[in-house]
Parts: sequence; C-alpha cells; structure tokens
Amino acid sequence: MKIKELIDELKAYSSQPFDVTCDTVKCGDTEREIAGVGVAMFATPEVIRKAKEANINFLIVHEPLCYNHMDTSVPFLVGQEKRDLLAEYGIAVFRFHDFAHNMNPDLIYEGQLKMMGIPGTPEKGKYFAVNRYILNEPMTAKNLAKKLESALGIKHIRIAGCTDKEGTNISCCFGTPGHVAEELSETDFVLTGEICEWCEGELARDMAQMGYNKAILVMGHIGSEYGGMKLLADMISEKHAEFPTQYINCGEVYSYTD
Repeated sequence: MKIKELIDELKAYSSQPFDVTCDTVKCGDTEREIAGVGVAMFATPEVIRKAKEANINFLIVHEPLCYNHMDTSVPFLVGQEKRDLLAEYGIAVFRFHDFAHNMNPDLIYEGQLKMMGIPGTPEKGKYFAVNRYILNEPMTAKNLAKKLESALGIKHIRIAGCTDKEGTNISCCFGTPGHVAEELSETDFVLTGEICEWCEGELARDMAQMGYNKAILVMGHIGSEYGGMKLLADMISEKHAEFPTQYINCGEVYSYTD
C-alpha cells in the first residue's frame, strides 16, 4: 500500500471534506510503499529517531511540524534541522487534525473517553472539536482531576475555579479549540489542554468566589488529546496487518521538580 493511499483512506473517515485544512503532507514522498506507520501527537526529534529505529517511513501526527498551525513557514532553525532529519531518514509526515475532529464521533474525543474510563453519557457539542460528557455519578473537580491523572498518566492537572463541589456536566475542549468561556457558562467543568490564564482562568476563579460550581481542568495539550491518536493507531493496525503500526509517545512538553 502506498502512503498516499492510506492518506486518502484517513480523509475518508471524516464526515465531510474541507476546502481549507491544516491536514496536509508536511514532507516526504507519498508515492512510496509503506514499510511501517508511526502515529504520534508531535513529530519531535525523539519521535523521528524512534520511527527510524522501527523502520517506519510514514508518520501521522496530530499537531504542527514547525510551530505554526498551517505549517506555512519554518520560523526557527531547529525546525529546518528537524525537516532535514526527516529527509535523511526518508520519512513522510502527514497531519491528521481537522479530519480527526470531524469524524463521527470526534476521534480525539472518543479516544480520550476510552482512556479516561469514567462512566457517563457522551453528547455532541455546539462547536468544532468541542463535545460534552455527562457523568453517571457526580464528583468534585479535585476528584475528577485525580482520576484523570491516574488514567491518562498526566503528571499534574491544574484546576482554576471551584474544587470541592460535585458536578456532572462536563465540556470536553480537548487541545485548544476555543470556546472555553462559553462552555464554562453552561457546564460544571471544562476539560481542556491549554487556557489563557488572565481570561478563562480568572473567569473560573471569579465564578468560584461568587459561589458558582465552575472549574476548568487544564490537562496539558498532549494529555488532553493523545488518547485519540492511540485509538487511530489501533484502528490502522486492525485494518492493515500487511505493515506494522505503532503509537509513539512524545511525552509531556513540561518537566517537573517532583
């Protein structure tokens, strides 16, 4: 199977095509036959080296290769060095972001829920890449954070807002899709990868101090989405036994003192 054929297959998973999308081939020859597939959140240098060691010549990533959403430029020297490394190893890179979030259900959302393992009812959200989840049993934001840290292997989840009142209505703004403030006004808790602290963070704190049961749980970008890419690796493996597919963990971007 050629790399371009698998790309077409991935795009067909989406419920609709895109006129403009960041999901493009970032580098490499897609006419080549697939030797092995690697799936990752980011194509970090370590991920690239691990792919080479595993004889992988096609990387599918969820996030940009070179630090800007559309990968329209390579603004830093290290970005070009990374592209040179991919060329040296003969690895093609395709970004699977918009098409993943536009699957029914949203692939990233589905994979995260599977890894979270917390009983509840999924609901489609109002915005792109934003979904809802209703817990079967109410819990506090603090207890929810502890469960997510354990299930997802996240080192630290930061909570902005109320930590000790139970709620059931969750908005899943995995990654950074926006609409966190709007979703917070309609749900108890918002799970997201990143926030603007002076805006959404302070909004949640003010709400809590005014007596509202509102909290934002900041999971980290990778921690809030990687379950979906692991699910993608499983899907490809199940459908294509003719070549090996593996998820390559890039790890968290932050280091900690504990």
